[in-house]
Amino acid sequence: MALAPTAAPDPPTVATVVDLFEAAVAADPHKPILRCKVDGQWQTTTFAAWRELSARWARGLVALGLQPGEVVGIVSTTRREWVWADMAILLAGGVTVPIYPSNLADDAAYVAQHSSMRFAFVEDPGQLRKLLAKREELPNLERVVLWDDVQRPADPGARASPPVQLADLGELPGGWVLRTAELESLAASVEPSELSDRRARLDPESPCTVVYTSGTTGRPKGAVLSHRALVFEVQACLSALDVYPEDTLLLFLPLAHSFAKVVYIVCVGMRTQIAMPESMATLVRDLPEAAPTVMPSVPRVFEKVHTRILAGVHAAGPVRRAVFQAALQIGHRVARLHLNGKQPDALLALQHRIAQRTVFHKIQQVFGGRIRAFISGGAPLSRELAEFFFAVGMPVYEGYGMTENCAAATANRPGACRIGTVGRPIAGVEIAIAADGEVLVRGGNLMSGYLHAPEATAEALDGDGWLHTGDIGEVDGDGFLRITDRKKDLIITAAGKNIAPQNVESHFKGSRYISNCMVYGDRRKFLSMLVTLDEDTVRAWAQTHGIAAGEFAELVRTPDVFRLVQREIDLRNRALASFETVKKFAVLEREFTIEDGDLTPSMKLRRREVTRKHQSLLDSFYTEHY
Repeated sequence: MALAPTAAPDPPTVATVVDLFEAAVAADPHKPILRCKVDGQWQTTTFAAWRELSARWARGLVALGLQPGEVVGIVSTTRREWVWADMAILLAGGVTVPIYPSNLADDAAYVAQHSSMRFAFVEDPGQLRKLLAKREELPNLERVVLWDDVQRPADPGARASPPVQLADLGELPGGWVLRTAELESLAASVEPSELSDRRARLDPESPCTVVYTSGTTGRPKGAVLSHRALVFEVQACLSALDVYPEDTLLLFLPLAHSFAKVVYIVCVGMRTQIAMPESMATLVRDLPEAAPTVMPSVPRVFEKVHTRILAGVHAAGPVRRAVFQAALQIGHRVARLHLNGKQPDALLALQHRIAQRTVFHKIQQVFGGRIRAFISGGAPLSRELAEFFFAVGMPVYEGYGMTENCAAATANRPGACRIGTVGRPIAGVEIAIAADGEVLVRGGNLMSGYLHAPEATAEALDGDGWLHTGDIGEVDGDGFLRITDRKKDLIITAAGKNIAPQNVESHFKGSRYISNCMVYGDRRKFLSMLVTLDEDTVRAWAQTHGIAAGEFAELVRTPDVFRLVQREIDLRNRALASFETVKKFAVLEREFTIEDGDLTPSMKLRRREVTRKHQSLLDSFYTEHY
């Protein structure tokens, strides 16, 4: 069954991402499009200043010898220099290949080598060290442009180990590392008309970026996204994301991910101001100052916010807890009415205004008090989380897509939102459900293919133009898509029951004590689970109950904490079908991390790796004596 797009896409008014950027600059050159926290101060950049700076960097790249279609990398956290560099690469006719700053040296080198990366922008010595360690394996990487001589601290206000400095890396290969000023000085040798000529010759079908998917198994694959596909996606998203020129959008997600990359280009197209915090560590402090109206994020961030709010409520006295719960129930009632296109009666509206002044206002102020919409993507959002944020007056609109279709294929939006689904197709995109339940996507936003991987491309893109997502889903009678799980992740129990582990895991992560978990049980008689705990909330619980807490690893091994987790699991098991309930579990002493190989750079669980590490423990759940 195929589901048609919600509306025909508007005819493209620009052909490439460069055209889109130049049109925005021409339309509003003095607009302060970027507002970024740098060294404790908010600094703005107008469209005209951005264009001038990126053009200098572009001419510098041309002076270094960059030819149209060649690859330039960016190894950096989300900061203004990232988008400056990205647009410089495109103005020069190059192809951007981002590398996650969380990547280890081997992974960073793989992307650089596989993409034939010729030049790279690198944030600081901490990132430079990764490429330097693998330089012998990267003969094509001729030059690296370094932004900072000292590694940026994760939290400028906190005490931490000494940051990596350039001098710590020893003697560098002669001429291999350039500073930004050196790149800009080279620009003088290239006429501005060279960029105009390259823009005129830029084919919309040519690659704009190659985004390496953070595979949960094996090496990542490089999805080639053309200018045409990205322009199609941006124009389709302009309405789906409900973003306007008057908005301020907070962007902190990694720009190496297609979700954040598309969001930033959408903001350029709509001329919406982008605010960037100083770092992830300062996000909570920077949020009220940025006062965004729109904020894209991933479910993990919403889970953490939800956990902190509930922990604060739990720590308050019984009167405050009762007030909060009463306000929340009112919020839920009003949210349900709004989602169904209805308005509350006079009494409920009055109660809601009181709840807003006494409870919800305080929560909203954490985000600056102006949030009109959260946008969630990248992973499934639990119904519980969505309902909570709608109830407190900050709606979360969930969408769905993948790198291979330029991030978004469906989206919930104001006036067309159904909690528990990922919305309807965006303009110009079709959704179909295959006979085995797999979600298929077709539209102008699909990748050209995987770089140097024709067999993988043929598996993903069929002859009829459908992208095989690998996700299992269903479409309801009103055209809303619901994703149940990854096709390869489905658990089939010994009794033949099909279980979507992500849904079960999302359900248990609704506990404020559980930070992450992995459900296990394929071909087994029942489900078991590995659990990691939220240190702050568990420590607070231990203190309240008079339990001595030294090292966290010691605390999680105590019988008291085991019983706490058992109660949480028992409570949440009640809402599941009997075959979905977790019968046995173990609490791990450490969080799942990217560094340990448990998570991908985009924070997805590497099930195969986690299972391999803990296979003996998982097997023990199914022995008679356990």
